Amino acid sequence: MKRYKRFIFSVIALVLLIAGFLWARGQYVVPIIMYHNVDNNSEISCLSVSPASFERQMRFLKDNGYNVVRLEDLPDIMKKEEARGKTIAITFDDGFENNYTSAYPVLKKLGLPATIFIVPGFIGRKDYLTWDQVIEMSESGVISIGSHSMNHAYLSGFTGEDLEMEIAGSKRVIENHIGKNIYSFSYPIGAFNDEAKDSVKRAGYKIAVATNPGKKYPKHDLLAMKRLRISKTSDRLLVFWIETSGFYTWIKEHRDED
Repeated sequence: MKRYKRFIFSVIALVLLIAGFLWARGQYVVPIIMYHNVDNNSEISCLSVSPASFERQMRFLKDNGYNVVRLEDLPDIMKKEEARGKTIAITFDDGFENNYTSAYPVLKKLGLPATIFIVPGFIGRKDYLTWDQVIEMSESGVISIGSHSMNHAYLSGFTGEDLEMEIAGSKRVIENHIGKNIYSFSYPIGAFNDEAKDSVKRAGYKIAVATNPGKKYPKHDLLAMKRLRISKTSDRLLVFWIETSGFYTWIKEHRDED
């Protein structure tokens, strides 16, 4: 009888273990991490990460066997069901000059690919990238350039030709400057609707990223991929490890209000 009970308990434990594994697998979201500024303002801005913290985070990915991929390659990787485990993509929004002066040298040194989403209307302004810098990074083999709309517009409030100019028009401008096709788009402020998504698809982008649309939204919608903003709280590598695990999106969505 004791052996029978032990057998039953072992079967139950195994079933629960398998069920737990399958449940956790179902919550996995490919981590796409989002930066803005890499500068010394992290004490006063949630959109800043210090250069020292950024380099520690990149070395953490490099030294711990993460499969850092180009964002534009994710659609094909996901079709092959290879986007599990330590697959991750690195992105930057807005196209600040410190992406070139502080982040790019680290990424180039470590050989880690990343995507910088630029706003053509901001290029050349104070504290923003120049076209020469954009072209240099694009030619490096490390940095992919994406669009963040023509003027950092709130796209949910745009329709028709205005929407097309922000999405398709920005693509044409960037491609004309860098001499190659671009395939990724980032919704400014994370705002999008069905019309904006349709415009992104018509323009020929392979993938588009938002921020956090909420737990009721699909985990892997290629036209509105979820991302995780990296800020000062990620200075602690334990936090950064949790955020890049693929399960932090589930944690965040069940912790925060939609």
